[in-house]
Amino acid sequence: MSEHKWREKQLRAFLSERDKLMRNPTLEGALAYWKKQGYPQPVDPTVPLATVHKARLQWLDATDAMLRESQEWLLANGYLTTTKGLPSLTPETRDAERKERGMSPLGLN
Repeated sequence: MSEHKWREKQLRAFLSERDKLMRNPTLEGALAYWKKQGYPQPVDPTVPLATVHKARLQWLDATDAMLRESQEWLLANGYLTTTKGLPSLTPETRDAERKERGMSPLGLN
């Protein structure tokens, strides 16, 4: 297998694993992913799941329900819903960004 094909296979596997976790974020899944990436033991046990929920707020494939769920989870667990000062996506901004990248808007409002 050529290096290009090998790297493409690795990328597809990574994206598949990431997308599965984004679609169904659980504490167990987030912690397993956290450990697989080689991160040190989190200071608080909710940190891996909070990281997934924060990333999900910027994920262009997130549905309106996913955005709401992540925002609610973060706020209920004492986290902000911004990421390095960036506000979380809204259905409108998500669809505008998807359109800019040549993707179909989800239009799930």
